[in-house]
Amino acid sequence: MASKVLIVDDERDLVDAFVRLLGRSGLDCMRAFDGQEAICLIDREHPDLVVTDLNLPRASGIEVIRHVHEISPDTPVIAMTGQPDSDVFQAAERAGARVCLHKPVVLAELTTAIRGALHG
Repeated sequence: MASKVLIVDDERDLVDAFVRLLGRSGLDCMRAFDGQEAICLIDREHPDLVVTDLNLPRASGIEVIRHVHEISPDTPVIAMTGQPDSDVFQAAERAGARVCLHKPVVLAELTTAIRGALHG
């Protein structure tokens, strides 16, 4: 059975590109375009992994990470941000993100982080 991955970002083209790439790797991908939509999907679908931007409308990426760990502490989260501020990454890690990636995300880095989170 394929692992379920939730991709969360308000940049629709980026989400679509990630879904295409990860789908070719055999992952079952879901999409959310804001934090509140992500939280609803997490509650309903219980993904095996969440990849989220930190700067989201309606609920922040930090709120998404916290929600994941409230309902499923073992579910890994990969955070992404275009903000160069290291405090943002530290906040994501404190909330429970396993990996933090700078945007623009290098696809090879993302796939390596996903493989490590799902199988490590």
